[in-house]
Amino acid sequence: MMIDTKPHSLDVSRRSLLRTGIAVCGGIAVAGVAGACGDSSSSTSSASATTTPVSNPDQALTRLLDGNGRFVTGKLVHPGRDDVRRAEQAEGQTPFAVIVGCSDSRVPPEIIFDEGIGDLFPVRVAGNTAADDIVVGSIEYAVAVLNCVLVLVLGHEECGAIKATIDLVTKGKQVPGHISGVVQPIVPAVEAVKSTPADQLLDAAIRENVRRTVAHLQSSTPILADAVQSGKLKVAGAEYALHSGKVALVT
Repeated sequence: MMIDTKPHSLDVSRRSLLRTGIAVCGGIAVAGVAGACGDSSSSTSSASATTTPVSNPDQALTRLLDGNGRFVTGKLVHPGRDDVRRAEQAEGQTPFAVIVGCSDSRVPPEIIFDEGIGDLFPVRVAGNTAADDIVVGSIEYAVAVLNCVLVLVLGHEECGAIKATIDLVTKGKQVPGHISGVVQPIVPAVEAVKSTPADQLLDAAIRENVRRTVAHLQSSTPILADAVQSGKLKVAGAEYALHSGKVALVT
């Protein structure tokens, strides 16, 4: 990925941005990546007609929660999963939201939000943190180049990464190998809530970790912070319940 710091006009049309593979956000131009990963040219398939179009962050969040409601009640519509949608997205992906989720196999974003091919841009790492530049850079790409209007940090019940961090903080129990790289970014969240009663500590730490990741991304300069301040982007947090399947916002 090449970063072009030459100034570009912010009035350049979206069509020309896609054609040249350049996205401008907060005065920073990101070049040379749209062609490699697919642009954000708009398309609509018959299979995705049942979903609500998205033009702003609030609509994006509502669409995700509506889809999760269908998942919880078993009234899935499986939008955008046919051959037509597949062919359209092969010409250029059009996600509207980034899901910063845990790698846990029980929390697949497209399924729990009832979305289809090209609708979501999942960035998944154990513990759903964003301490690594590769994670933040992936999110920035989705916002600056693919025009995603929502970043949802999605924690979940019974998170193994959080459990391991609690054991480290409260019992000094170390983790083997490179797993320490997963645990260390979560330590501040656990430290902040470690006085919580033992039977409530895991849930408190899960939510605190989500809040801290949200705050980190909201203030991440230059791309994400500028997009949030301009109203083009919302960064929100949520927690997924393994048994019910429900996604609840974390504030």
